[in-house]
Amino acid sequence: MKKPGFLILAAALAAASVSPALAAVSLKLKGGGFYVAASEFNAGLQGVRDLAVAAAFYTGDYRPLHFGTQIGAEIIVDLGGGFGLGLGVDLQRASRESALEFASPLFSESDTIAPRITAVPLALNLHREWRIGRSFSFDAYAGIAYTWATIHQEYRTVSDFFDYRQTDSFTARKSAFGGQAGVSLEFEIARHVGLFVQAEGRLSTLTDLRGDRTISGSYFLGPVPEETSPAYLWAYTLTVSAKAFPQLAVSLAAPTAWTGETIGDVRKATFDLGGAAISAGIRIRL
Repeated sequence: MKKPGFLILAAALAAASVSPALAAVSLKLKGGGFYVAASEFNAGLQGVRDLAVAAAFYTGDYRPLHFGTQIGAEIIVDLGGGFGLGLGVDLQRASRESALEFASPLFSESDTIAPRITAVPLALNLHREWRIGRSFSFDAYAGIAYTWATIHQEYRTVSDFFDYRQTDSFTARKSAFGGQAGVSLEFEIARHVGLFVQAEGRLSTLTDLRGDRTISGSYFLGPVPEETSPAYLWAYTLTVSAKAFPQLAVSLAAPTAWTGETIGDVRKATFDLGGAAISAGIRIRL
């Protein structure tokens, strides 16, 4: 296990070792939706779409990758005085597809852009809870998190020119250290059982995205042999006819410009996991 994840687990085990006689334990189960910024990633894919429309008479809109669903659980140990220490884990998934269409008198073509992310944040939080009346309680918390994530993107091309089909995919697995803070409002529905709504913000960034690029396809004579090779996800700016387009590229070496193009600000792309989440669930006080 990497060091940050080990530190979180060690702290959680220390919290769990508090004697039950001195601290109560509660379990929160939740589900909801989340928003991820993915700023550079989305800007690059938008630029790919804009360049295709400007240069080759494609039509279609890009739909950015922002919204997804999540489920999660958290164990909270009551430290007394309204404070608690919690260990939580979530499973987050988001995907999006956009299509570009090209038509000419000779053939037509459809290009689909399909990014997807799966993230598993493991979080250690310090909670402060206030009782409001007989049935409500308000909880504010903040802490550190270690997130494991898988980034996957596909470019799928379908053309009636020689019955051409191709899928160009890239998958990278990466982890990052970050933090989060949130608030929760709980309504007690029975002794030791409550329903809650929760809002949370997170900060974390994946860097140095290296993974596998796989190209497969076919045409009217049959399938093309599949090829898999290591690659990085690159971000850069491409200037064509005095207009700048943010771009993404998947390759082992840094991308270079073609004739008539100017390339600049070449760097290994990042994926911004920062964002917000809203969820609802049940809390059981053991």
